[in-house]
Amino acid sequence: MRQRTNDGGGGRSRRGLLRRAGATLAAATAGASAGCTNLLPPASRAIRYGDVDVPRRGDATPSYRRWFPAESELPPLDDAHDDDPYGNWTYATPGELGTAQFGQAFDIGRNVAQVSMDYVGYPMADYDRLVSVGPVGTVAEVSVDRDVVARTLAETNYERVDGYREYDVYDRTDVDRLLAVSADAVVHASGEHRRAKAKALADAGAGRVARRHEVDETFAAHTDRVGAPPTVLSAFGILNGGLASAVWFTFDDSSAYFVYDHVFGDGETPTASEVKHQIRGITRSDQASFVDVTIDDPFVRVALQLDERAYMDGDDADDYRSLPFVTWGVDDGPDTITVSHDAGDPVPVDPTQFRPPGALRDRPEPGSTLEPGDELAFATADLDDDDIELTYDQSDDSISLLFSYDPANGSNT
Repeated sequence: MRQRTNDGGGGRSRRGLLRRAGATLAAATAGASAGCTNLLPPASRAIRYGDVDVPRRGDATPSYRRWFPAESELPPLDDAHDDDPYGNWTYATPGELGTAQFGQAFDIGRNVAQVSMDYVGYPMADYDRLVSVGPVGTVAEVSVDRDVVARTLAETNYERVDGYREYDVYDRTDVDRLLAVSADAVVHASGEHRRAKAKALADAGAGRVARRHEVDETFAAHTDRVGAPPTVLSAFGILNGGLASAVWFTFDDSSAYFVYDHVFGDGETPTASEVKHQIRGITRSDQASFVDVTIDDPFVRVALQLDERAYMDGDDADDYRSLPFVTWGVDDGPDTITVSHDAGDPVPVDPTQFRPPGALRDRPEPGSTLEPGDELAFATADLDDDDIELTYDQSDDSISLLFSYDPANGSNT
């Protein structure tokens, strides 16, 4: 995956995010923004400071931490950062993202997690929680009917392999992905060491190995403060430096709230004036009803309250499209790479972009949809060393990745 740097001041609107899947979920989260970290409206007025009473929704405690193995329990990881093997992580509750209150979900975290997942018979909204543990993998919590999963995967390139403890395991070799399915979770892992990654997640979930928050004081303290709101995106901080950061989203009947939590090293916590100076430069938070800065050394929190008008930021909920949830297959031949829709949601052709466009043979008709069983053929001679990518226009200013395949490495990235 090509990571994008965040400029914090330019780019498209709050929803102008290009969510791109990477070989690791760390890259997917870090690269979710195409020149846009603000997640907020553009600047035009002075920031209004005041108390923000942030509502607490979701779990009282960060229960997602059960899926984070301690660093000593991690297998070899593809593209892991030397200074942080976990990379970035994401948490989301797909069915509780503000749709009923605002007519449109804040689905960035959900979509970032979705690009690392395959459809196994359950719509995205059916999942209770998604926990993406950086390059290790993604866990989708739901009450699982294993027969539903088996029937769905029978239509794909997944094959049943040896199970692990309470998990049924399915692997595929057209792209390097693996699924481990228990009674209450579906574990998604990818890469050369995907089975070891899934095993680490499963063992952490069951408490068979040490977990990260049990041995990492900074992570424990940081996640205690963040909690388990509807969406958490780690490393989306707005202040310079620090040991850990995240932005999280919650809402009530009239407002949306974006909260930035940071943890700093000893002696490095900025003052309130320093925080406000940085906010003025990069957050573009002027349209928030109020901005609240709280410093409790070594913690710094910046909370923003946006009313419905500012939250929507010109978006038209009637024109916003949910990201289709699909299991794609690949047949990599010498002259043609065929991408097949194996299972999942229908994909409208009109908002879908096929790249590189010159390599696609027999482009689907306008107004049609891609259904399970449909195929897309790309001429290898016309790829010019480019990845095959399917992206989806969710609105006029929101583009999300549906599928990516790297022919050079034979991998789904």
